[in-house]
Amino acid sequence: MALNRIKSHGPGHVAIDDVNIGNGPSSDVISDGRVRVQFHDNPQALATWCDRFQGSFAGELPGVEHLELSKPRRTNSIAFLPDVEKPTCGPRLNIAIHIVGSRGDVQPFIPIAQILMKPPHGHRVRICTHPVFKDFVEAQGVEFFSIRGDPEALMAYMVKNPGLIPSRESFKGGEVGKRRREMAEIINGAWRSCIEAGDGMGERVTAANVQCVEDLFIADVIIANPPSMAHIHCAEKLSIPLHMVFTMPWSPTKAFPHPLAAMSYGDADARVANYLSFMMTELLTWQGQVWREAIRDVDR
Repeated sequence: MALNRIKSHGPGHVAIDDVNIGNGPSSDVISDGRVRVQFHDNPQALATWCDRFQGSFAGELPGVEHLELSKPRRTNSIAFLPDVEKPTCGPRLNIAIHIVGSRGDVQPFIPIAQILMKPPHGHRVRICTHPVFKDFVEAQGVEFFSIRGDPEALMAYMVKNPGLIPSRESFKGGEVGKRRREMAEIINGAWRSCIEAGDGMGERVTAANVQCVEDLFIADVIIANPPSMAHIHCAEKLSIPLHMVFTMPWSPTKAFPHPLAAMSYGDADARVANYLSFMMTELLTWQGQVWREAIRDVDR
């Protein structure tokens, strides 16, 4: 199915705009940072369009023969022999968990780390986050590594800028520049957490200065929440797996709306509206050009 972007002169079924477009769907950012979403008064056409759009991908294309999927390639034939006992556990891994955020972001990863450390897994796990959480993490019996950054300053910035786009005052006050420099420190700290011994609180510890071989740490796997930013780059550099974990629902679903969407369903089908709220919130990131034209000094 070909997807083409065309210019529309009417309100359509779904719109992202702050202007009044009559009875059509609309959205704007309210005081708590969420996007107010309102859908068309006649939801049947919207639901029909969604079903047709989804069905075009789910069904088989006309004129194309059904291809039988190839059998998965066995990487270890011994594991499939009936008389060979499978290993009870895998190799011991060094797992780095990258977390940027508040205590509420760090806390859900504590039981994950504890489970991975206990039998039958027995992995070495270190939680890599802000230094203010060092005592909290170590009190739970989990190894800690500091990636720097101040969560209070980060939360204060998010309170001032609850939406997806920073305010004009944040640019004028230099807050955006401060957060960029802080994120540079966090990214560097995240990389150090994958390759260094110690806890990251002091000077860099090189391998030559490590007295005990067991203290050496090279990450075999990275678990990270999306705001930690450096996760994919560290994993790519080390050629290791990356598992993204986010405690806020971000994948489109019909069960509930996007967490940043304040829904006004009207007569619209709730399940369809919930699914589309994720798309509408994602589309907000593409309004940057309009915002940049309003503050033209940003590029200078």
